[in-house]
Amino acid sequence: MVSGLHRFLTLVCAAAFAAGCDGGARLPDAQAQQTAVSSELSVRFETTADKTTTVSVLAFRAAASATEDSDVLGLVDPLAADAPDQGCLLRDTDVIINRLGVRGGSIDLQELPGVAVSVSAGTDLLRAFPRVYPDVAGVVSGVVAEGGQRLGAIPDRVSLHTTDADLPIAELAVPSLPTLLALNGSAPAAGARVDAMDGLTITLGAPAGALVELRPFGATVAISCSVPNNASTEASLTIPRSLLAHMSRGGAAVPVSIEVARRQRVRTPIGSAGTRVSLEVRSTLAVELHP
Repeated sequence: MVSGLHRFLTLVCAAAFAAGCDGGARLPDAQAQQTAVSSELSVRFETTADKTTTVSVLAFRAAASATEDSDVLGLVDPLAADAPDQGCLLRDTDVIINRLGVRGGSIDLQELPGVAVSVSAGTDLLRAFPRVYPDVAGVVSGVVAEGGQRLGAIPDRVSLHTTDADLPIAELAVPSLPTLLALNGSAPAAGARVDAMDGLTITLGAPAGALVELRPFGATVAISCSVPNNASTEASLTIPRSLLAHMSRGGAAVPVSIEVARRQRVRTPIGSAGTRVSLEVRSTLAVELHP
């Protein structure tokens, strides 16, 4: 399995473990729960500092009740969660799932069948196959479709296919990947020790509409930031130490993944009611953060 899917399952299982230890019973809502039905397809291209590039596909139908927002994909796959409109925020998957459980909410997943992605001409279609989704505290459960493979490079375009159509359902341009230029003024390097006592300033090239996320390894907490769409050819954002402190107990050094991404979301005619497609490029850099 490719690295992106491994990280996705690690985050989900960590959330399930922590939420399951809460000990509190789910409290049913006194009023009848309204259920929202949706279809989601996520295609993610991911590259690491050693130039390994992968593509992963996640597809499902969801029946969601008592959710606080419409970002069902972000609850199923924390890497796909909506970024803030501006600035940075702290997101904790455990808290979100626990809060949903207390309200008696749930997300029931079903496979979205017959989905395939073409990432380059002359290559086999990347198909999504059914997998049992790791049950998260009895709140999120069911079956999804997943697939993944290694690539030589991130393509310019992708085509979406279904098994009952000879021609592609849609062809989409892959977003360009922002460039991570500097961390606190120094060139980024895998495994580097980053002193964040005064916060962390991240400098990006081609930053307009970029997402920046910090994820401690093995944890369900993350810092998510966004860069305005009107940013110039180079821009910096600063994550304050007060926010970074939530990622480390007692101020100890913590290994984190600094991730830069760009994402677009569109509707396509896959399925009877249409499917929301999330197409994303993401780079990851592992460093040791000293907040």
